[in-house]
Amino acid sequence: MKHLKTVFLLLMAVLVCVNDAYRILCVFPYNGKSHFRMFDVLCKGLARKGHKVDMISHFPTEIPIANYRDIVDLNGTRENIVNSLSIQHGRTLHASVVYYIATTYGGDLCHLLGHEKMQNFIKNLPKGPSYDLVITEYFGAPCYLGLGALLNTPVAIVVSSLETPYVDNFMGNPFNVAFFPGTSLENVVLNTFFDRVSNLVINYKDSLVFQYYTSDQTDIMRKYLGWDLPDVRQLERNVTLALVNSHYSFHGIRSFAPAVIEVAGLHIQDEEIPLPPILKNWLDTADHGLVYFTLGSLMNIETLPRDTLLGLYASFGKISPIRVLMRVANTTKLPPGLPDNVVVSSWIPQISVLRHKNTRAFITHGGLMGTQEAIYHGVPMIGIPVFSDQIRNVNIMVQKNVGILLRSEDLDERSMDIALHAILHDPKYRKSARKMSEIFRDRPMNGLDTAIYWTEYVIRNGPDSLKSPAVDMPWWKLNLIDVFVFLIASFVLVIYLLFVTVKFILKNLYTLKDRQNKPKEKSN
Repeated sequence: MKHLKTVFLLLMAVLVCVNDAYRILCVFPYNGKSHFRMFDVLCKGLARKGHKVDMISHFPTEIPIANYRDIVDLNGTRENIVNSLSIQHGRTLHASVVYYIATTYGGDLCHLLGHEKMQNFIKNLPKGPSYDLVITEYFGAPCYLGLGALLNTPVAIVVSSLETPYVDNFMGNPFNVAFFPGTSLENVVLNTFFDRVSNLVINYKDSLVFQYYTSDQTDIMRKYLGWDLPDVRQLERNVTLALVNSHYSFHGIRSFAPAVIEVAGLHIQDEEIPLPPILKNWLDTADHGLVYFTLGSLMNIETLPRDTLLGLYASFGKISPIRVLMRVANTTKLPPGLPDNVVVSSWIPQISVLRHKNTRAFITHGGLMGTQEAIYHGVPMIGIPVFSDQIRNVNIMVQKNVGILLRSEDLDERSMDIALHAILHDPKYRKSARKMSEIFRDRPMNGLDTAIYWTEYVIRNGPDSLKSPAVDMPWWKLNLIDVFVFLIASFVLVIYLLFVTVKFILKNLYTLKDRQNKPKEKSN
């Protein structure tokens, strides 16, 4: 009897799990490895929670996971961008970053919908409701929101950075232009009147540029998915949830609509990726400390000018016996002369290095993922930003005393000497980094659990359960333009009536006084 009761309870638990499981389609057409790190952890986390997850991406999983399957492998359908950028090309991107996001990393991606692999999936969709939610990246290709309309399924978006003004617009999220710098602003504090003017103008301009260069995505989407689909601007307003890679401890405090959720550091897990034995031994014996240097998965250290690289060699050699670990994609392109305290590798498990007890500093390009990893583990940084949000991220480090800025165009032996001496020997940087780590970690739930909770919430309670009324309001209503016009007109009318009334009264008073004075003149 006891065993039967146990079996019954187990069956009930299984039934509850089955009933609470949802079918989720994850679609990530951009082949940026750094972006996908966040999305990969989210979708696999949902699968481990018991939900059935189908993945469309360029990065199929290497280890099978229960409830998770790669249904469309896009690997090889686009030119590989990992380790593909030179420093100079990064500066070119920065000059027109919104344009490139909307076209090269936006409109061009929409044509993947017409690829044989995608069309095979689209033309063989199961009859009836197939998914409870579609999750996709919102970067430069809103055309992929059309998959939700095609499947008659709510859509949630994931943003791998601080959300842009155009995301705020269609999510009904208040844009705190008076005190919160927008994504494109390099300043981290708005101190002056002209800072606020720049904040308003730059972010408004970026929204217009993005909408202009993505307007043709409606036709591309309809060509591959169906001509009866709404336009992309309407699909944006139908988004049910936005998971944003930001946190107030880093980006600053501001207001949020309920459908916009901060999940910064979602990709940072407690499971440590094992270090290769030789590298682990080298780190474990770095008793004087370690400096880790990488420019991320896109840009290559070896594309720096030869004189700059030789200057870095000299600077790194001066801090010996402190060791330096460099991630270099192609070590054959480095000039000879590496100091004995420097080791290079084409692949390094970054989080495992940053969490190591001997790591004392992180030299980075200021990418948000790596910056969050360093913050999480309390490692002070030297930032060498090149494009996009990297400059803003490094400026935030400087403002919070957790990092030092080195401009890529001014990078040389002397500037690196000064930065390394400060970051390694001034205790304020280590102290600030540890304090910021405490604040970054201090949450009711970690980033992944928060994302999973709100994902399940919108499925349970419906696509409009968090939707702000601001989403469907025209801009002039949302900004109370009609109210202000009415109030100003009313004020002007009141002033005018008051003026006319006073003028009328004064005129009648003078008339009455004249009439009273005339009989006296006659009697005299």
